[in-house]
Amino acid sequence: MGASVLAHTLRERRRGLLGWSAGVAAFAALIAVYWPSVRDSPDLQSFTRDLPEAMRALIGEGDYSTAAGFLNAELFAFMMPLLFLICAIGIGAGAVTREEERGTIDLLLSTPLTRRRMLVEKALGGVLVLLALGVVLFVALLLGGAAVELGIPASRLAAISLAVVLVALPFGALALLVSCATGSHGLALGLTSAAAVSAYMLNALAPLIGSLERWQDASPFAWYASGDVLAGRLTLAHVALLIGTALALAAAAVVALERRDLRT
Repeated sequence: MGASVLAHTLRERRRGLLGWSAGVAAFAALIAVYWPSVRDSPDLQSFTRDLPEAMRALIGEGDYSTAAGFLNAELFAFMMPLLFLICAIGIGAGAVTREEERGTIDLLLSTPLTRRRMLVEKALGGVLVLLALGVVLFVALLLGGAAVELGIPASRLAAISLAVVLVALPFGALALLVSCATGSHGLALGLTSAAAVSAYMLNALAPLIGSLERWQDASPFAWYASGDVLAGRLTLAHVALLIGTALALAAAAVVALERRDLRT
């Protein structure tokens, strides 16, 4: 039964995955092929350097004179993590509550399948969807980069594609935890989205606000460190923190689900 829950989850997500894949691929390829225009426009590079420091921190600071800096500022500092976060939070918030709302949760649990096994299978299905989306992103970057000669090694493009998936995992797991603890799809979406915005703002503004600086390392976006990854400095400790946090939150979600009375 566990395998069928995983298969059911993947079938449910296949249309959404196709739509997300098309959007991510198109956006990544569009940004990549825009690089020659930026590279050959000193005025545009000067304009971005002259933006206020606070604005550069919020929208993503990067060196537009290099392809890696351009991709970081335009794609990976904000927009691509945002897309993956929306996807992950949606999956986590609806993993169990959607079954409750449709009245199918009792059908799933009418067999010897345990709540724990059901949740693990559903969470695994969500992770596989995000990984598939990461592969789509990598291929789009590879093809777009080859078309305009970005000059960024494939290994770095693979690393940043993986990093985007990893930074989404803790927030997807947090949405799963809130939904399992409360049974509310909307509350899981709202609280987790607020947590994601707060974590992003903390990481972006900490270098500018002295009182926040010591808390910066508590943000998953500090562990994500897209600029370092594109520069070839993927930190294994940061990878472990992102995965470990996601696993801890998922484990707490299992405990919460086992203790809550489900709507049937």
